[in-house]
Amino acid sequence: MQALIDAARRGASVRLLLDGFFDDRSGLRSNTATVAYVRALADAEGIDIQARTGNPTVLGIHAKVSLLHVGGEYWSIVGSLNGSEISNKMNREVSLAVENAEIYARIRQVFEADWANSQDLDTD
Repeated sequence: MQALIDAARRGASVRLLLDGFFDDRSGLRSNTATVAYVRALADAEGIDIQARTGNPTVLGIHAKVSLLHVGGEYWSIVGSLNGSEISNKMNREVSLAVENAEIYARIRQVFEADWANSQDLDTD
């Protein structure tokens, strides 16, 4: 999360779509709480970072995807790596990073459709 916030502070456009189906909305570390935190930070600092929860597939979001457009490169990172500390330090997780504009474009198309279809689950 800190790396994403830092990227937004450097001028990157950051979008986070977090699962709303399996989210425990009352939890302090819930996706709902993360969305509220990101929105408050964006408002306070005027940075381009947005977050929402969603359920575009009706059975939750399981994909772990990062898309990075850096200079003329288009990176797609897809895998099992969750955003939690346990996932990063204790689990056997894997992600594959590929620099390919066509793959990036297709995954981004899916993300943008999911983003648009997740507006009803926004937390305000």
